[in-house]
Amino acid sequence: MLILRGENGFVCHHKNSNTLNANRSVYDIFTLIFNDGAYNVKSVNGKFWYISSSGLVCTDGEKPEDFFLEFLEHGRVAIKGTDGKYLRGDQGGTLMGHGTTVDVSSLWEY
Repeated sequence: MLILRGENGFVCHHKNSNTLNANRSVYDIFTLIFNDGAYNVKSVNGKFWYISSSGLVCTDGEKPEDFFLEFLEHGRVAIKGTDGKYLRGDQGGTLMGHGTTVDVSSLWEY
């Protein structure tokens, strides 16, 4: 089970889209699956998270994509994609996979 809260709110599905918001007052519960040193994240729809070519974190993947968890502060985790970039909530509230460093926008309470 995975519930994430960032600096602007909880992570949950964007209405009528395959992307995620990172600024909501409600949350979605995701499934975290350990996979040979990495983790895959499964959405409530049974599909997997992946980072699109435009950097959006999407929730309709047929195949799992690896993510790496870095426990950097007590109760907070940074999540890194296979390209070495961190998941972060952008100013508009969209969850993106293009952070180059860990900062307040890429640390998640879990």
